[in-house]
Amino acid sequence: MQYGYFDNDHHEYVITRPDVPVSWTNYLGVENLCTVISHNAGGYTFYKSAEDGRLTRFRPNGVPLDRPGHYIYLRDDDTGEYWSISWQPVGKDFTQAKYETRHGLSYSKFSCDYQGIAAAQTLFIPLGDDVELWDVVVGNKSGRPRRLSVFSYVEFSYGHVAIDNQNFQMSLYASGSSYRDGVIEYDFFYEPDTFRFMTANFAPDSYDCATASSARTARRATRWRWNAARAAAAPN
Repeated sequence: MQYGYFDNDHHEYVITRPDVPVSWTNYLGVENLCTVISHNAGGYTFYKSAEDGRLTRFRPNGVPLDRPGHYIYLRDDDTGEYWSISWQPVGKDFTQAKYETRHGLSYSKFSCDYQGIAAAQTLFIPLGDDVELWDVVVGNKSGRPRRLSVFSYVEFSYGHVAIDNQNFQMSLYASGSSYRDGVIEYDFFYEPDTFRFMTANFAPDSYDCATASSARTARRATRWRWNAARAAAAPN
């Protein structure tokens, strides 16, 4: 059975049938930030070290496999029907939806054509900046007005792969995120070099990290950009 082919003109490998026996992955980024992404948008991002610098979570031995990832969901607001641009995690039937993945040089592009909506998601990490960019394009081919909602999904990690894959309850106490002005901020509340919990008096079940006062703990790590730079400066 043929699952894909090499596109020599664009220097890409194209997966036309995403239910392959094993994940086909691509590496995004050639400097400090890197994302390992599969043909189904499953994977993780790390800063400098895949062991110590995890930024998004991935469960290598989880069931189902190849989860979680960097996903875009679409929903038809009139019917309630929803799907993902990559085949997984929703996994629409191939007789109803057409999927394609293109793994290029430091970028991956996922596309889906479903119920008259053509959508594409391109992931890449630019040179000179430690950011992962998502370029999402949605087109209406149905010939009638459509009301759609678009949602992004990613799970943040804890920095070290051992903690990331062993202590899921830690997410209630040691990490959080906030959204403001189109930017997602990610907060750590533990010491990444020694794995000691921070001494702080914030509510353990609170995710409103943006309003938590940094004066509550002098050693609290605040944003992942700062934390990544701090970890890089720490002695080996």
